[in-house]
Amino acid sequence: MEFLALLAGAAIVAASPLVPGLRPTAKKVVAGGIAVVDVARTAVAVAGENWMDLVAEAKAERAAEAEARAAAVETIEITLPEDA
Repeated sequence: MEFLALLAGAAIVAASPLVPGLRPTAKKVVAGGIAVVDVARTAVAVAGENWMDLVAEAKAERAAEAEARAAAVETIEITLPEDA
């Protein structure tokens, strides 16, 4: 996305000698592109953090379930009837 904004800005700058007053428009296009990229980067960072939190929670739950299963296996008592 940033590349497209820079490309559009470069195209406008290249055309600016032919069309007077195009440079301010080019700056606005580039600034808008940079703003969009900043928002997208923030959104991706937040999504990444949420994903990592979700993975960590799933791993913790899985480990707790495995530990509970292991503890349940260890506490089973079997009594055998006495032979008379």
